[in-house]
Amino acid sequence: MVRPSLQNKLLLSAVALTLLALAGRTHLPERRLNLTPNAGEDRFFLIPPDAASSSSKAGWIDRKHFHYACDIAPGDRRTGCAFMYVLPGSKSPKGVDLSRFDTLRVKLSYSGTAQYVRVAIRNFDPRFSKEDDGNSSKFNNVNLLPRDMGQTLDLKLSEFTVPEWWTSTFNLPREDARPDMSNATIVSVDPVGDRLAGTRHEIRIDQLEFVGEWVSRERWYLGIIYAWLIAAAGYAVARLINLQREWRRQRQKIRSLVATNLELQSEKDRFRRLSTVDALTNAFNRHGIELIIDSLDIATTVVSLVLVDLDHFKAVNDQRGHDAGDRVLQKVAELLLRNTRSSGKVGRWGGEEFVLICPATAPQDAIELADRLRGIIASTTFEPDDPLVVTASFGVATLHAGERFADAFKRVDTALYRAKSMGRNQVVSAEPADEGRPTQPGGTPWTEQAS
Repeated sequence: MVRPSLQNKLLLSAVALTLLALAGRTHLPERRLNLTPNAGEDRFFLIPPDAASSSSKAGWIDRKHFHYACDIAPGDRRTGCAFMYVLPGSKSPKGVDLSRFDTLRVKLSYSGTAQYVRVAIRNFDPRFSKEDDGNSSKFNNVNLLPRDMGQTLDLKLSEFTVPEWWTSTFNLPREDARPDMSNATIVSVDPVGDRLAGTRHEIRIDQLEFVGEWVSRERWYLGIIYAWLIAAAGYAVARLINLQREWRRQRQKIRSLVATNLELQSEKDRFRRLSTVDALTNAFNRHGIELIIDSLDIATTVVSLVLVDLDHFKAVNDQRGHDAGDRVLQKVAELLLRNTRSSGKVGRWGGEEFVLICPATAPQDAIELADRLRGIIASTTFEPDDPLVVTASFGVATLHAGERFADAFKRVDTALYRAKSMGRNQVVSAEPADEGRPTQPGGTPWTEQAS
């Protein structure tokens, strides 16, 4: 039996090789068949308009760059002209197997009145194609709109279709009328539509390139799966050799796991009782706030306390019901959490009271924070279906070095009471420098005369 340490090394090696194989596939070179710009002179030509008028003609503007023009006389309604490219090695009836590719990358420029520019691939099938009849080769085509010209297009070969005129002409069974490019002989480009006559059509072909994968995604991944299956089979055989011993070991492990599970269940129950998060608002509960206070170094860190109490909250419950009251509490908690910096902690102290623990926050900064939160709450529309305006009163205090949290909380609670008694929707600081001086909306401290 292979030792566990060696098993781990083999497994890690297999995983690493698998990851390399998965990542390496994207770096495999693409299979390409480029038809431009270095085509042999004997591989491409123009088919001029098949028209009664001698004024309909086609000619090269720049043969080297596949740039040509067709002039079609006004009376020639059923005519057109085409660029034809004979695929390498396609001395009929032998062509090129394009099923190894999945994309034809083209870039065309066109000017004229045609409805479409057609890109077509002829495929020679000896079952019904004849060497002396060019139209008998299966006609796979896709029509491009003029607005698509001038940019590189990736045409999936799956987009190509066999037109109805071709299938009806040769009256083939359904299975033989599907697109086929396994023996492609010619690629052509021509303007098509019912608006060809009486105008000049100019086409430049900047790129004609077939692109595909050397190894398909399916085969690549299938190979990885086969490798893993073989490895798994070998591992299974090795494991079966030592099955009896492993079974006894597992049996002992199950007994141990049962005992451990009982211990974990007991720990889970204990932690559930010690939960620090308020279930309704997702803010800390009172126990959570106390734990946070215990963890702070009051001797070296300035900690400010902000106590928040919703104004006239009993009226909300009495007039709108407790469900509406719960939603208001949830929304207020959300506003406090969203608008308090990450170092600050928000807790629900009880009922409609919330407390903010703000480490490293000077008293004036805490006052400004409290007034900003007061404004946010007052400007928020609660219960949009039946709008409700909610305000809150704030008390602010600083937890001094050596001071007990309970004593600081009494001071901030007294400041909150003053905010309530002075008209609500205010912020009052409990610090000596700001004792009894609430802020009015906008954060401006009240003057002695105003208070």
